[in-house]
Amino acid sequence: MKNICLCFCALCLCSSLQAQVTERQRPAAWSQLVKGARFMDRFLPMPDGVKSNNLWGAQGVQNRYVDNGIEVSDMSFWGGNILRSADGKYHLYVCGWPEKSPKGHMFWSNSTVYHAVSSQLSGPYKIQNSIGKGHNPEAFRLPDGRVVVYVIDGYYIADHENSTVWTYQKFDFDSRDRNIIEGLSNLTFARRPDNSYLMVCRGGGVWISKDGLSTYQQITGKRVYPDIDGRFEDPVVWKDSLQYHLIVNDWLGRIAFYQRSKDGIHWVTEQGEAYMPGISFHKNGEVEEWFKYERAKVFQDSLGRAVQMNFAVIDTIKWDDLPGDRHSSKNICIPLNKGLSLAVLNEKPITASTRRIALYKSRTRF
Repeated sequence: MKNICLCFCALCLCSSLQAQVTERQRPAAWSQLVKGARFMDRFLPMPDGVKSNNLWGAQGVQNRYVDNGIEVSDMSFWGGNILRSADGKYHLYVCGWPEKSPKGHMFWSNSTVYHAVSSQLSGPYKIQNSIGKGHNPEAFRLPDGRVVVYVIDGYYIADHENSTVWTYQKFDFDSRDRNIIEGLSNLTFARRPDNSYLMVCRGGGVWISKDGLSTYQQITGKRVYPDIDGRFEDPVVWKDSLQYHLIVNDWLGRIAFYQRSKDGIHWVTEQGEAYMPGISFHKNGEVEEWFKYERAKVFQDSLGRAVQMNFAVIDTIKWDDLPGDRHSSKNICIPLNKGLSLAVLNEKPITASTRRIALYKSRTRF
């Protein structure tokens, strides 16, 4: 009888694993990529912090930085991104729920959005107040200074980051007689040069609103993600001074893809992984071995460069995170190599006959 029970448990574990992970075969050309060719190569060591052991979590995430991002022993966190206010404070809008909640991690649909604050970009973030019910938040600032916090099926809006009064509303969508790709959830936003807003939905459709609040019009008729077999979700889009950037996660394969675009509609997929397990490492090479990295978000500096990414991380399979156990989830911060800021000094247009191109390296620092 004992052997039968052991076999049954093993089968259940295999079934659970198969429901969460499928190893994706990488293109052969990826093995020839040099260091720096993948977006993933931009991840830098996590800032030094407070390490601790004998915490919740699998062995691979012991000795982690407990003051990185947001971590509370009796809370589970997921999603969320950061805005910086004029006083230099950093504001993380993150969702969470009590770790002992019924159904464990699967209580996520009842999560609350919290406003947490830190004096440092990498944290630690401390909860100041709650905004309201919702999941997978993404915050963005309107040109007039108001702050929008999107959640699945709606959004909250307030006059500024520290507001204690948030009004819940819903976006309007016009598909323009196009098929809506995989529904409208897990939305991500980027402000365009004319102060209109580009939005990418979970399914990979591109939408545009003239001011970020008015009706979003669907622009594309099919998904803009890589043309491969992937279980895509968690898109994150942003724009710098040159182009749009998009990262989308294949949650089943635990691999993400990086794309770029001049107009936000036509996208080129770059080779190599954008991120995958193992990207959270310390200066001494020690790795925080989180089982999954999801809900990626980007923080940009004053020049629009991506300088940090936030991730929701969990130490085990989601269905194995049960009420009151040693498993849970948090939000972490990983710095990025932001690259150089260059300006072209040539006064005349550069053509094929241009013999010399002069560049200026900006010393502007974040």
